[in-house]
Amino acid sequence: MAHTLVAAGTRSAAQTGLIAARAGGNAIDAAVAAAMGSWVCEPGMTALGSAAIAIVRPAGERPVLIDGLTAMPGLGGHTGQPPGGQQITMPYGPGVVTGVGPASVAVPGGLAAIDLLQRRWGKLSWGETVEPAIKLACEGFPFPDVSAAYMALSGEPIYDLTEGSRAVWRRPDGHPRAAGERTMLPMLAADLQTIAQDGAEVFYTGALAEKIGNWLVAHGGACGPEDLAAYTVGVREPGRFNDHGWTVSTTDTIGGVALIEMVAGFAGIPTGDGGESARLVEVMLAAVARRDEMLRNASASTTQICAIDEYGNACSITTSTGYGSGIMVPDTGIMLNNMLGELELLPHGPGVLKPGERLPSNMTPMIATCDHAVVALGAAGADRIAPSIAQTWRGIAAREEHAQVAVESSRFHVRITADGPIIDFEPGFDAIGVQMPHNSFDALHMYFGGVQIAMRNEDGTLEGGGDPRRGGVALCSMQE
Repeated sequence: MAHTLVAAGTRSAAQTGLIAARAGGNAIDAAVAAAMGSWVCEPGMTALGSAAIAIVRPAGERPVLIDGLTAMPGLGGHTGQPPGGQQITMPYGPGVVTGVGPASVAVPGGLAAIDLLQRRWGKLSWGETVEPAIKLACEGFPFPDVSAAYMALSGEPIYDLTEGSRAVWRRPDGHPRAAGERTMLPMLAADLQTIAQDGAEVFYTGALAEKIGNWLVAHGGACGPEDLAAYTVGVREPGRFNDHGWTVSTTDTIGGVALIEMVAGFAGIPTGDGGESARLVEVMLAAVARRDEMLRNASASTTQICAIDEYGNACSITTSTGYGSGIMVPDTGIMLNNMLGELELLPHGPGVLKPGERLPSNMTPMIATCDHAVVALGAAGADRIAPSIAQTWRGIAAREEHAQVAVESSRFHVRITADGPIIDFEPGFDAIGVQMPHNSFDALHMYFGGVQIAMRNEDGTLEGGGDPRRGGVALCSMQE
């Protein structure tokens, strides 16, 4: 067994990855298994009916981008509710308005993406890779702190919409599940068993596709069987740039464009300089403004998986269901996304897209290489994804910090409001010289994203970082 390190949003998800590694899998098997595990044990953060985008680096080869982002539905014709869903408001951050219900569901690409990853670069069979997630759903997992916190805000307006989704976040007596409470998902376990036996195609062209697609269309949604059957995964060259001697590969999403601009701007600012913070803020403000302009002319609950092994195989997967549609089709255990309802990514509404077109995304996994060192890195956190990655990467590349130190370093975020830019920041950030309104937090906070890192150093040792802001952990098979 190759020594493998997995960083994930929960200990349960990271452990599913290590189970695959112990069975003889490589880092790609471990990342896929951990992603499947996250779809079980991180309710509200992600689910099987998700989007996913990944950067994969087989040992000794150039990284490749795997695009499993959601697509615009409607290939079968649509006469139901206008795409986007019923708008609701929940008290998340400054207040979030989003669309939910059947008409908010876009064509999910997450399962197709990780299926391609595993078939092309994994060592295990598909069934062996899915099995740890099946076991997790059957035997149960501790309900995560981050899920309990998020569903306290989103449960009633979103996850109470269908009986199945309601049962995920509430106990049989109707009370919300507490953090740490043992939670079992037998319906999801049955669906995963079907997927393990019949392959991922059962979700796109088989019985699950018919069940999900027909129900959505019958209840006003646009995502029908024709949309699921037509979905294809994108495989292409990632965006690349150099920084402090590293070659960095990342996505061509809106988030990826913002990340590249931030890292390039940060690179010209010396560490420890008296005006460092103010100059970093200027760079981020410019990048955020440009990203907002792109959206005007053109994911909220998310999780991140990173895995690496001693040979240098590496994989970084970001997966999201948006804020969640609240839809679990009867007789299934699969939560579905609300990507058509994410207003911040679709300021002109989803109607501007043609059926089959990809939806925009903030998701930005990356892999960096330098001689024999390899870093897989990514984050959850909606529009804070690129800023949180850029700041963490600066810690690795410019300050040469250990992975966990870089992850735990204080962060800031610049957001643009109708009244002008505002800077949010955690304790430890030096705001002296920053000429804009401040909003300081009392401690590290999930608002600033959840970054995970898996790293192979030049000497072959493995290290990782799990973000405490979202319950993240990094586990290594050498420690098992």
